[in-house]
Amino acid sequence: MHVLFVEDNKTFADTMESSLRKLAGVDVTLAMSRDSALAALSNRFFDIIVLDLAIPTEDDALDIAPEHGQAVFYEAHRLCPGTPVYILTGSEPDEFALGLARYGNQVDLWGTGQPVASIVYHAKEHADRLLDDLRLLASEIAVTDAVTIDTRGRNIQLTPEYKRILRVFSRLHGGVSCLIQSVGGGLSNARTLRVTVKDDQARVRLLCIAKLGDAEVVQREGEAFEQHVKLLRIGAATPLLKHIHLGLRGFAGIFYTLAEGYDETLFDVVAKRPETMVSLIEAAKSGMERWSDAGIVRTVKIREIRRRLLNDDALDILRLRFDIQMIGALEELEVRARVACIHGDLHGGNILVSTKGEPVLIDFGDVGPGFTCLDPVTLELSMIFHPDGHNLNIAHKLLPKINEWPNIEAYAVDNPLASMIDACRDWAHDQGGSDDAVLAAGYAFAVRQLKYDTVDADITLNLIKSIASRLLNSRA
Repeated sequence: MHVLFVEDNKTFADTMESSLRKLAGVDVTLAMSRDSALAALSNRFFDIIVLDLAIPTEDDALDIAPEHGQAVFYEAHRLCPGTPVYILTGSEPDEFALGLARYGNQVDLWGTGQPVASIVYHAKEHADRLLDDLRLLASEIAVTDAVTIDTRGRNIQLTPEYKRILRVFSRLHGGVSCLIQSVGGGLSNARTLRVTVKDDQARVRLLCIAKLGDAEVVQREGEAFEQHVKLLRIGAATPLLKHIHLGLRGFAGIFYTLAEGYDETLFDVVAKRPETMVSLIEAAKSGMERWSDAGIVRTVKIREIRRRLLNDDALDILRLRFDIQMIGALEELEVRARVACIHGDLHGGNILVSTKGEPVLIDFGDVGPGFTCLDPVTLELSMIFHPDGHNLNIAHKLLPKINEWPNIEAYAVDNPLASMIDACRDWAHDQGGSDDAVLAAGYAFAVRQLKYDTVDADITLNLIKSIASRLLNSRA
């Protein structure tokens, strides 16, 4: 258990710090001022904060005042929502201290099945009671931290907050261990994992997909699921199971139930059984029809389609870095495009495939209104630009004719993945609104790839230029 102890009285601080360190599994960071406490909060993860409100601004300063401790409390509430704060008081809490109760709640932070208070008052004269409370919490947290995280020897980097999320989730569901495997291998900072929770007999308790990341990002994904993903037919997407977001220093995790047998991504299937791709793509398309069927066709400028994937500020940076001045005229062109809810990041890693050949969608962080041509075009081009497309030797089958991408006949001819290309392109044309909208989606996807250092810029620029040439020449 990691404790931030904020106290300026050196005698009391030394006594309490010594007592806390004697508790099994307790690590203490002592801060004797507002500034040192704020620095500690911004730099590491804490399970508990013990806070004396009357502290100075800096160590050894004489400007002791309650507002400095209040500043620490508010920053802790902002940076570490849900983390329990034990407020040290005189014999009775003053009016301000009692007023902080409105920020409190009762939450099961450690998977114990029992909620704990996020704001607790302790009189300094009864420090022994504080130690008793912390001793109990330390024992509970130790049980949670004893949950093992296995990776089958893979090097999966996890922050302390991510480890805590996985352990809390596992303990909540009767697990003493969990096996994690990376899913997707994408380019974002969030982690998408397959999680297998096991009990003390090594029996599987639960299979799920976890998305770990910034709390605001994870919250938006949860909201997108409730607003949009739940509308899809049963079986089209993984069902939402649990959202864990408090006591984690601004990080969070969201978990989705996963049925047995979904052991491959669409990338895996393309690499191993490309002949099955047409039926899988058609099934994925069918699963999303409740979104596309509710769409409308509008006349929009190409820049609006690009903005769904890349904002104007990011594009301006890329303009300066790469020779893509021709896109100014391209972005002003108007196309007819269908607008509806879309997945927004439908690369091959975000479609899992069961042993029965049934696809299911995962990762809903970008779900929302958009242009329906983007999903199938993203799926097709992810075989080239996504890291898994390279790792599974898919990309090299598609790259030789990348400059012909706007011309489907020339691009797909004699290609071993022609059926996959045709299926994605048919989906895009069926629902995209117009031929030009499909090309615009290819441009939008390609220009976003220039953000990533892992992508071959020359290949990407050639694709952008070939699409721009096709669209601009068609209007000449």
